[in-house]
Amino acid sequence: EEHNDQLNNNYTVWTNGTTAIFSKPTQMQQTTEAANGSQGTTSAAPVELEKIRLGLAGAPKNISLPSKNNSKNEFRDSVIAGSAAGVTSCLLFHPFDVIRTKMQTSTRLTPATATASSGASAATASTFLSTSANSSTSLAATKMKISSSSGPMAVISHTIKNGGVRAFYTGISLPLAAQAAYKATIFTTNRLSTNMLVDFKTKEQWKTGIFTPYKTKMEDHFLCGATSGAVNALLFVSPVEFTRNQLIAQHTRIAEGTQSKASVMMNGPIDVIKSTLKTKGIFGLWRGAEVTLVRDSIGCGTFFVCFELGKKHLPSITGSKPDSALITTGAGLMAGFGYWAISLPLDALKTMVQTGMAKSATGIISTLVRRDGLIGGVSQLYRGWQLAFGRGSPSAAITLSTYAAIYNFCDKNF
Repeated sequence: EEHNDQLNNNYTVWTNGTTAIFSKPTQMQQTTEAANGSQGTTSAAPVELEKIRLGLAGAPKNISLPSKNNSKNEFRDSVIAGSAAGVTSCLLFHPFDVIRTKMQTSTRLTPATATASSGASAATASTFLSTSANSSTSLAATKMKISSSSGPMAVISHTIKNGGVRAFYTGISLPLAAQAAYKATIFTTNRLSTNMLVDFKTKEQWKTGIFTPYKTKMEDHFLCGATSGAVNALLFVSPVEFTRNQLIAQHTRIAEGTQSKASVMMNGPIDVIKSTLKTKGIFGLWRGAEVTLVRDSIGCGTFFVCFELGKKHLPSITGSKPDSALITTGAGLMAGFGYWAISLPLDALKTMVQTGMAKSATGIISTLVRRDGLIGGVSQLYRGWQLAFGRGSPSAAITLSTYAAIYNFCDKNF
């Protein structure tokens, strides 16, 4: 105990959670500084260093060790926690994804000139973005279809009438199975990349005589979050969401009676994968991967920045402890909102490309802007925002809270 007090009172302490460096100038150095008139200054690097390998019994009691490097099974705990958080979120919020996707795919990319030259009535012209098969469709049939003017409640009603509650879980099997990979990849990559960045920056600080751990900045959180999103998008999200969106789009066509008799009926993700491999090859499953990569890298970067901002500022607003469930939930709500605020237009572009409505995201943007103007075109890409934000914030809060609870449980008990 006396040794610890002496260290804490006289030494400058640096630790990364595994190794602690206790340093102070030697008596010779202090004498030299006094003789040179440099009292009050210290050399750039410590002259005397003691490296003490920290164990359970050897760490000074009043040194706060960062928790991010303390887990001996960090990768395992992150995979388990991420998997549980992802499955929970998917089961609760998949219906929101189905309704949002249906709204996005109801946007028909028809140039305005084509509508004007068709001699259609004003009523028809006002719905040229609808999913109507052609102008000869009866009024009764048109009412049964989802159009660009359909709101969330209309799409929900349409879905219930054409499949019941089960229709809200169209295409859930593959995303549910992939949740372990999804969330484990995002959280584990973010955690490991952050640790690597801190270690690298800390060693760089050593060169300048700064012997304190590097404190991550918001741009660091964005970079690590964007890295995790990009890795996840390329490995898992692109093929999984492509498969899911094919099944959702097929359900809509069947419900509206626009499914071609010549097209192959796909009864599940296996049929989608087989059909795609046969007609487009392996890379067909990665259709829309470019815009998916952009969506998830920018989106996940924003997600983790908003989460860190919440953890930083909410304690002073609420008076709660930084590691409390309230702060984690509140920061999660902020993270989910931030993700969808920046990612929703990109998500709409991804859905349109994956379902074959257009060949590229740039082509969609060009068509919408030329026809509806900049504001009108962008607003088309925000269709389904009610579902995105209604899903995004609660889903993120539940995901992050579940992840934190299970990770800490595993860290303490296994």
